[in-house]
Amino acid sequence: MLINENNKGCVLDNFKLINRDEIIDFINEHNGLLELIEKSYPLVRKYFPNYSLSLEYYEDPESYGLDRIILYIYGNFNLFKKDFYTLNKLLESDIDKLNIANPESKILFSLDLMYPF
Repeated sequence: MLINENNKGCVLDNFKLINRDEIIDFINEHNGLLELIEKSYPLVRKYFPNYSLSLEYYEDPESYGLDRIILYIYGNFNLFKKDFYTLNKLLESDIDKLNIANPESKILFSLDLMYPF
């Protein structure tokens, strides 16, 4: 599935896109990544219903081939332990279990918690 400027109601509309063009190019280059984001979004909302979300294309400066899309969840620092547990034990486990057409795309997708200062 490819993304273009005419996609209305795309799952990406639910996120702040930090580097939009790079995100779209990367998703278009990797079959199954958009499907993974689409299926992950309801799970993220299940566990973090009130937090803001963003996506970023991350290019590893030291290692070729470790580029990825990172989904940032902007949490509440006072709930760090709870959020960390929820992310690492519940949400990531649910995403690992997702049935998608190209399971290899899961290595191109990461989740992380962010806390504003």
